[in-house]
Amino acid sequence: MVRLATLLVGSPAIAEEVVQDAFVAVSERWDTVDRPDAYLRRSVINGCAGILRRRTIEQRYRAARLEVADDEIPEQLIDLRTALDRLTDRQRLVVVLRYFADLRDEEIAEVLGVRPGTVRSLAHRAIAALRGEME
Repeated sequence: MVRLATLLVGSPAIAEEVVQDAFVAVSERWDTVDRPDAYLRRSVINGCAGILRRRTIEQRYRAARLEVADDEIPEQLIDLRTALDRLTDRQRLVVVLRYFADLRDEEIAEVLGVRPGTVRSLAHRAIAALRGEME
């Protein structure tokens, strides 16, 4: 879950907080939740989406950005992270959920509250943008 959240928000520290909050939510509702694993994943994704929304608002008011030391990360991952940062929040969510969390389009659509066709469209545009960035 931390890896999923890190890919979505770009910061391991923030990802750990989101995942911890999600685990607390699951533990509080353990007896009433049918599928705790799905509830946990959805909580993490919703938490990350909230972080991304807040980040967009914060960026309107300040240009500061957390940077990860480039010498600690292989160059291809830096390029991928940079390319993911250039996607819209929804496109980034679709790419990470589809290719890193291995969710089906229907599951992604349910998580995002959109139709499966919208997920496919977002994925298509995101992949085209990533190809352009990575070439």
